[in-house]
Amino acid sequence: MAKSLSMSFLTDEGKKASITVNNVKEDLTDAEVKAAMGVIIAKNIFFSSGGDLKAIDSAHIIDKNKTSLSVK
Repeated sequence: MAKSLSMSFLTDEGKKASITVNNVKEDLTDAEVKAAMGVIIAKNIFFSSGGDLKAIDSAHIIDKNKTSLSVK
């Protein structure tokens, strides 16, 4: 099962911007994600059409299940 981390930020224009990271580790904690999001904001390394990332909005781990079907 593949897991992705979706992190949502508020920009200086009050808009939302999201960053998604694929294949995150199984035991990822809230504290680790919050710390990573803080570093992303502090380092200002991502461009957003809504302006600089200024605040943490939310974060979600997304589980993706894949089921193969026998159609041949």
